[in-house]
Amino acid sequence: MFEAVVEFAPSSAVTGVVQAVGRTNLHTHPAALEIAYVLRGALDVKVGCEDFDLRVGDFAVLNRGDPHQLSGSEDNVTAVLHVDVARFVDVDPLVEHIVFACESFDLARYRKQESLLRGLLLDLLEATLSTGHDAGRSNIVARDLMRLLCDGYSLENYYNRQAPPTRQQQEKFRTIVRYLWRYADRRDVLDVIADAEHYSKSYVSHLVKDVGAVSFSDLLVYFRVARAEMLLLTTDQTMLEIASACGFSDVKYFTRSFVNWFHSSPAEYRKRHQPDILRDNDIGEVPIALTTDLIREHRRHVASRSEGPRLSVTPILLKNLAVRRDLFSSPAASDTELAAAPSDEMRSGVAHLVPIQVNGDDLAADYLLDGLDSFDQIAATPCLVLEYSTQTATLGLISNLAQRLGGRRNRPAIWLTYGSIHERSGVDQVVIRARDDHRLQVQPIMVP
Repeated sequence: MFEAVVEFAPSSAVTGVVQAVGRTNLHTHPAALEIAYVLRGALDVKVGCEDFDLRVGDFAVLNRGDPHQLSGSEDNVTAVLHVDVARFVDVDPLVEHIVFACESFDLARYRKQESLLRGLLLDLLEATLSTGHDAGRSNIVARDLMRLLCDGYSLENYYNRQAPPTRQQQEKFRTIVRYLWRYADRRDVLDVIADAEHYSKSYVSHLVKDVGAVSFSDLLVYFRVARAEMLLLTTDQTMLEIASACGFSDVKYFTRSFVNWFHSSPAEYRKRHQPDILRDNDIGEVPIALTTDLIREHRRHVASRSEGPRLSVTPILLKNLAVRRDLFSSPAASDTELAAAPSDEMRSGVAHLVPIQVNGDDLAADYLLDGLDSFDQIAATPCLVLEYSTQTATLGLISNLAQRLGGRRNRPAIWLTYGSIHERSGVDQVVIRARDDHRLQVQPIMVP
């Protein structure tokens, strides 16, 4: 039941179905890539450690083997496509080891290819739903889609958006990923890769960082916690047994790493999600006439949305935010453009936040708060970023900030960052006191 095997016809590399999704069980497809495309209503997609809130026209690519669960609104209609990845080794010999990262609201929108991808998915859907299933046409479209995904929508493209890797770099990175799929449970996995590929360990680490913009250790932990999730869901092994089976040196390190990714302890995760494997699927049929009308409607509105990209926030992303602001924005404008007065386009009403780190010394000086109004010149809103230390000290910082802001009508946004889930209760108390005592709206943000 957990492993839902997708049956493909001998002549076809793709299947498609349109459903009214209420709620599915938690399941995985060991050999098929799944793409969920929302034709009507809304759809929540839980996949691994992430939750995607899909709206009409949104789509998400779910990697083969990833545990996932779909929950739709009452009026939901969703197209679900499955692609037999193994049939596209001619597109990329390492295609079965690629970790794809493609959601309509994220990298696709950032690259301004949301419309292109949506059009391909609608083509693929129509081909699979046509009378007798037009296998020839669906295979052609699927090949175009897989070529696009392999070229620009894999893990190394997600975090490294400003410097696309060369074909040679991409091949080396994906070869390393292949080894991680196979040997992540080994403590000497870096030695294994270096010996097998005749690289130095330093070269492997630098290659991963240069190509994927992530550290080798972060990437390794990702593969280990993904494997741990599978064992938590499908076995009764103890935490010690799972930690050992996934390559963690001890249970404490395993728990800390798992919490960073899943925001839940391993035991809590198992207790909460194991029952979802056994639940019945709540899926309804959709009349062909309605499906045809919805596809036609999406064809008319296939252009990309106007709002900016919504990133999927992962621990690796959080570590990169300080030095990789391009993850949230399009390629930076020139210095001349930045220095110019804000154009009408800049004043379009879209909210742009500029984070500013603030401590007690900053508040004691006049320049910080006195300069907040200057952000109007670049049509942006300053965001004051406070760091949680202890509850008492942070409340003192909040109180000082509230006093300095006084009766300001246009108050800046305020973020409160913290580094461990164990600090959450203290952070919650600070947020409540800031609201009740000072009428300040503080947004807590965990940055592992």
